Amino acid sequence: MLDNELHQNGGVQVMNKPSSSLNHPLSSEMCSSASLSVPSTPKDGVVVKVSHVGACYSEGQMRRKRIRPRFPGVEVAGTIYDVSNSLPNSNFCVGDKVILFPDEDLANSGYVEYIAIDDTCKVLQVPQNISLEVAAMLPGGALSAYAAVLGAKPHVEKLQQVKSCVNVLVVGGGGLGLWTIRLAQLLLGNLCNSVRLFVADNSIDKLLTAQDHGCYDIVHWNEEDHEQYIVERTLDACRGGVDVIIDYVSSPRTMNRSLKVLNRFLSLCLVTQEGLIMVGGNSMKEVSISLNALAAKQQSIVGIPKGNMNQLRDLVNFVSEGKLSPPCYAVFPIEDVNQVFDDLCECRITGRAIFRLGNSATVTDNQ
Repeated sequence: MLDNELHQNGGVQVMNKPSSSLNHPLSSEMCSSASLSVPSTPKDGVVVKVSHVGACYSEGQMRRKRIRPRFPGVEVAGTIYDVSNSLPNSNFCVGDKVILFPDEDLANSGYVEYIAIDDTCKVLQVPQNISLEVAAMLPGGALSAYAAVLGAKPHVEKLQQVKSCVNVLVVGGGGLGLWTIRLAQLLLGNLCNSVRLFVADNSIDKLLTAQDHGCYDIVHWNEEDHEQYIVERTLDACRGGVDVIIDYVSSPRTMNRSLKVLNRFLSLCLVTQEGLIMVGGNSMKEVSISLNALAAKQQSIVGIPKGNMNQLRDLVNFVSEGKLSPPCYAVFPIEDVNQVFDDLCECRITGRAIFRLGNSATVTDNQ
């Protein structure tokens, strides 16, 4: 999971003083000078000097407030430091901007400033007009959201043949939800007219951020409210019911809630279309669903597919050509990692958090 998608409310602020409130702060080994050693260049491979990494952790860790940061994680951007002399037909040059296709081996390799890559098929060059801080977000949150929107698009297009407006609900107003808004605006036509995109979350601050990014409306899923009241509130906001749900939380509560607000199957003219839920599967909890009810309502639940390298290349091109702009994010020096994860855990940061490796102590933010 790339960010806490459904959590408690909290004031949005960034504090840069050291913090000791995390249960699992970064160990000294992870930030020691030994981690800066340069590995040998693999045969037919490259060495990448890491510049920026996304703040990566699992949804389960966030909910338990026992965060174990993963570095470099699944969001890595940097420059080519060295190229193997035996690499055939190499188009890589020292200094090229690159991002790495998500790889679990990298996600668990610990904090390092240099990464040796054996398979250059996992390395994608980035145009000069894309900053490395933005590039770092593309292999993780942006790619997951892109796969989700691409999966929902055929369903939405079929419904547009028989409905004047299709309602899409995104569960989770964090980084994944914000990327989904941006990509829906790009890929699903004119939002608000033919497609209305709603965002549901427990955090008011995240909902306000999502509203600033251009979603049609927001729905406050306050976990302290009665369940039926939340369902009625959602149906009232999404007049006509919900046709497609993209659930990045996928907890038992959000899934059961989604099934209650999802439309039954639609059969008009020559188009037959069921209500669709796309799940991110990040809650790490089992969900019990009545298959009889699912069949009776002709509703479908599918997993969000993992993005591929071609889709990552699409994202790079969209950003480079100015067709896609990133959601709000903030860049922090790696030295502030414990404080940043503490702020994320307490929902004091909306949007994405990106770490910059290096000696600069400034904090930048695109909000």
